[in-house]
Amino acid sequence: MVGVLLAAVGIAMLAVPQLSIFRRDVIIVILGMIPIVILLAAAVFLVIGVSDVREKGEEELESETDKREGE
Repeated sequence: MVGVLLAAVGIAMLAVPQLSIFRRDVIIVILGMIPIVILLAAAVFLVIGVSDVREKGEEELESETDKREGE
């Protein structure tokens, strides 16, 4: 939450023409945040994918044990 607030403040500083002193530094910070956000989103998708694969594996094991018990 604090990061979002800081990003909003940084974007607001870009919009105010009197604060051109900080403009270059704020652009560097925002450009640095973009890869971090992308990596966090990729990590979330990776965790979702791993849990789906784990669930499918458990279902296959259960179906195999059911087949063996049925024989």
